[in-house]
Amino acid sequence: MTRLLSVLGLPLLLLLAALTALVQGAVQVQSGNLIELMAGEAGAHLQRVVLDYRLPRVLLGGLVGAHFALAGYLLQLITRNPLADAGVLGISSGSGLAAVIVFVVLGRLMGQDTAYQLVPVTLAWLPWLTLTGGLLAGALLWWLWRRTGLSPVRLAVVGATCAAIFSALLMGALVLWGQASSEVIILWLAGTLYGAGWERLWALLPWSLVLLPLVTLLSRPMLLLSLDAQKTQTLGFNVTRWNGLMLTLAVALAASAVAMSGPVGFVGILVPWLARRLYPNRIVDQLWGCIWLGALLVVAGDTLGRVVMSPFELPVGVVTALIGCPFFLYLLNRKV
Repeated sequence: MTRLLSVLGLPLLLLLAALTALVQGAVQVQSGNLIELMAGEAGAHLQRVVLDYRLPRVLLGGLVGAHFALAGYLLQLITRNPLADAGVLGISSGSGLAAVIVFVVLGRLMGQDTAYQLVPVTLAWLPWLTLTGGLLAGALLWWLWRRTGLSPVRLAVVGATCAAIFSALLMGALVLWGQASSEVIILWLAGTLYGAGWERLWALLPWSLVLLPLVTLLSRPMLLLSLDAQKTQTLGFNVTRWNGLMLTLAVALAASAVAMSGPVGFVGILVPWLARRLYPNRIVDQLWGCIWLGALLVVAGDTLGRVVMSPFELPVGVVTALIGCPFFLYLLNRKV
């Protein structure tokens, strides 16, 4: 019974959060209206609000949360550092910098000045561009780590320094190319699901269908990576190669999510910590816990951001930062 509750509890909480997100907002939707909608008896306005705006936003938020949570889990695994996260280590900033280069520089060169004309490529290509930036940031971090043998805490400091450099370059690009371009991109860089539609969901879905199952299937190598490196090498297990693969998967997870929502911070720190405490015995359970908890945190955080300041919106990245930053400081204090 306890096992059943642990398996079904998080999906049920996520379902509850998703239903809450569908009915809450500037336009109130009653629970009875959802039944009418499923029966095909709802009006055109209700269908537009729920099906065209809120439903794709909820689904996209769930996938984005799962991506960031698993990326954080993998980074913490290979660095043996609970402070590791795509945002802290500069991977999200590197991905964001690549996206801004596309949004602003190429958009400006092509004469596209308005906020919604800044993307000179289709959404399907955008994750590949952010992946390029994320891989460059990850390669830099990997080189520094392997060459200097940094301790876990020092690695987090170096990653934060890289993130600060990428963020400075980002801000420089925004200042350089003017206010019309900056406003929408600054909102995106805060981590937001504003304006999320089916197009963004379809663009991220192929990445999710490949990456999420693939990561959960690698629980056995992850178990070996969590053991002492010298012992696993005596068994013929190539630690360096598997660490490189896990880093690549973490970058792909984070970069594809950044492309669709911007960098949503602290999900990759808070969620893996919770998953390890909810499921201390099996790595595969921890991975699924990250998927459900990450989705739950982003969906609930986005709903909170929409409702608290309605009709205005607080970006979900701001909400997760308000939740995760004190927790990060707590972990930093314990680690140091």
